[in-house]
Amino acid sequence: MAQATNELTPMRRQYQQIKDQHKDCILMFRLGDFYEMFDEDAKLTARELDLTLTTRDRGKPKEEQTPMCGVPYHSVDSYIARLVQKGYKVAICEQMEDPATAKGLVQRDITRIITPGTVTESCMLDENKNNYIGCIYGESGKFGLAFCDVSTGAFFTTVCSDAQNVASELGRFAPSEILRYGSNVDCEVIDDAVFRRLNCCVSEGKQELFALESAEALLENHFHATLSQMGIAGMPAAVIASGALLQTLLTLQKNDLAHIRELQYYTTGRFMELDLDARRNLELTETMRSKEKRGTLLWVLDKTHTAMGGRMLRSWLEKPLLDPVEITRRHGAVEELTDNVIVRGELEEALRDVTDLERVQTRIVTGTVNCRDLLGLARGFRALPDVKAQLQKCDSPLLKKLEAAIDPLTDCADRIENTLVDDPPLTIREGGIIRKGASEEADRLRDIMEGGSGTIAAIEASEREKTGIRTLKVGFNRVFGYYIEVSKSFIDQVPANYIRKQTLANCERYITQELKELESKILGAHERLITLERRLFDELLESISAQLDRIQRTANAIAQLDVLAALAQVAAENNYCRPVVDDSDVLTITEGRHPVVEQVLKGSMFVPNDTTLNCTTDRCLIITGPTGTNVNDVSVALVRA
Repeated sequence: MAQATNELTPMRRQYQQIKDQHKDCILMFRLGDFYEMFDEDAKLTARELDLTLTTRDRGKPKEEQTPMCGVPYHSVDSYIARLVQKGYKVAICEQMEDPATAKGLVQRDITRIITPGTVTESCMLDENKNNYIGCIYGESGKFGLAFCDVSTGAFFTTVCSDAQNVASELGRFAPSEILRYGSNVDCEVIDDAVFRRLNCCVSEGKQELFALESAEALLENHFHATLSQMGIAGMPAAVIASGALLQTLLTLQKNDLAHIRELQYYTTGRFMELDLDARRNLELTETMRSKEKRGTLLWVLDKTHTAMGGRMLRSWLEKPLLDPVEITRRHGAVEELTDNVIVRGELEEALRDVTDLERVQTRIVTGTVNCRDLLGLARGFRALPDVKAQLQKCDSPLLKKLEAAIDPLTDCADRIENTLVDDPPLTIREGGIIRKGASEEADRLRDIMEGGSGTIAAIEASEREKTGIRTLKVGFNRVFGYYIEVSKSFIDQVPANYIRKQTLANCERYITQELKELESKILGAHERLITLERRLFDELLESISAQLDRIQRTANAIAQLDVLAALAQVAAENNYCRPVVDDSDVLTITEGRHPVVEQVLKGSMFVPNDTTLNCTTDRCLIITGPTGTNVNDVSVALVRA
């Protein structure tokens, strides 16, 4: 039987109060160097993660004991990842003040709620795939859809007229989590897409989230734009879906989501409509049987060098363009990079050094970034001038546009590299992260500590000489601080001014007034340095956060360039030619080849086929063969996508 609230310890009462507010989450409660789970959360977590289940209050009867389990704070991400992958929500409860200086019970609060659709940690994500959370709102025959990748800041919305169209859009974005509300959303077509085809987590939204007026106000306030400027004026379904999703994210993330800076409205008619069955049969990004990348169109085309480019290539395949003008613009860029081998090679070399600008900037905003992430970001910035230099040699309008959009971000790279040491520790709390010369005060405190270390060595040598105890040594531990250690065979030589502090099996430990004064000076400097380094690190994050617009524009341009260069590389390797794309009803292919089958059968004989189709005399072709692979109408769709 559970303990009554008035029988609980202050810490357990604190835990219970927070848990009562987040009953649908596994609560990870920070206690020192561990995150602890209690009661039913402990039983569930221990079962799902194969952890040892222990108890508090071992002296009490079994029915009154509190089940508990825990994980170390420094490896918590891997445990969270496993829980989220299983579909659980995890609430992170942090210590909001230093336990060493806290008076009474340490203040704790929820800093973040992690769900399948709101993960931002790189260890929990596929770097080449977006992780969307979606929202469906359906009333009066209209559906509003919104999708956001919190890890990159991408936010999209549209309006659909029927459930089949909704299912197609869900297939396009493949969200890992969905929030839904409305009289129209509970139907067989959408349920089939959500539960059977996509197998994503679903939450039923609360009515108060889906109010038009509050959604309008929230969107305009967050994006600093009117509904007209966002392109969704007069589209209440899109407004409500977007507002509900944004409010949900703000509640879960516990920050202002400053990296989500643009709401992109799109029309479904801009892209080729592919339902879930078509996507499955075409094997654009995963095979039907094994769900693997190998054997798909993505497998053939993915020669990207950045995570951002990998995600954008997948997005382009999931959303094939229909506008001949836009298609031709891309083709022009690919053709120039295909023909200019030297520029393409130099670009590929530079792109290899560009880190995932999108996801690192998100971790900056959410406060989950570390020093090594920032140094990786700086290294990525250093590659940007080389990218721009190569693009300046190009004539394609799209490549020129991308060159103009890329900001070298040299000032950001300088700020990071001039602030942080080259090889910082993994966590900030360890200290030692600020470069010498970055702060006069930090340098002064380090001098005190380094001088103190030298003084400790001098004290040890001096005491050995004065006492004649050749084995005497000065040591340190967290419990007693600095001490003088003397083996028991020399105890009779210990001076009268030594104060006994600890007795061990083979030695005695002492302190002196001189040693205590020095200890206070050194440890005080160390604590002040840790605090100062944390403040300097926060100032660095703030300065980089102020450049989010520049970083995001550059990241988008780099992603596009990476995809275009990858397609050029594939075209050069496989001898692809540039098609002529127009609005006519005539489709003419000479020696058409299926890009995937050709690669799978590499080294075997492959017979290309000619194809002619139009809307009058030649509307349909049935092509058969012993392998069933030369289906050219499918092949053409894949190549042109």
